Amino acid sequence: MIEIVIVVILVGIMSALALPRFVSPSASLAARRLAADIQYAKELAIRLQTKSGVFFMDSSTYRVFQDDDVSTAAFDPVTGGNFEVSISGLFSDATLDSSFGNTLKFDALGTPLDGSDAKLTSPPANEITITSGGETWTITVEPNTGKVTLP
Repeated sequence: MIEIVIVVILVGIMSALALPRFVSPSASLAARRLAADIQYAKELAIRLQTKSGVFFMDSSTYRVFQDDDVSTAAFDPVTGGNFEVSISGLFSDATLDSSFGNTLKFDALGTPLDGSDAKLTSPPANEITITSGGETWTITVEPNTGKVTLP
């Protein structure tokens, strides 16, 4: 009988620890998706030897572009269509905010640039924040290298 009580208590503790991961995954999933899309834009710029990047259309929608043309979406290898993502549609109430304006570009060497083609500087000038359900995630794009990191 004591063994059953101990097992029930252990299962309860493990459930309490795991529950927050399943209750509000929106911000973390949206941050991971955006970080992967930024990395894809960087790789696209290097592969095509042209400026490519991410254009933030509003607080919940962004477009991956190529050939230094923010008005034309790049090809999305997953969907086969235009590379435009609405994070509010995918992740309920998620919103995003970038510290460098609405355009993040990469040159042919993978160096990150803002919309006016100026190199990104140190934090906070190179951060994108995603918020959902009281949870906040910050994506950082490293100056010079363009390395995309999440905490």
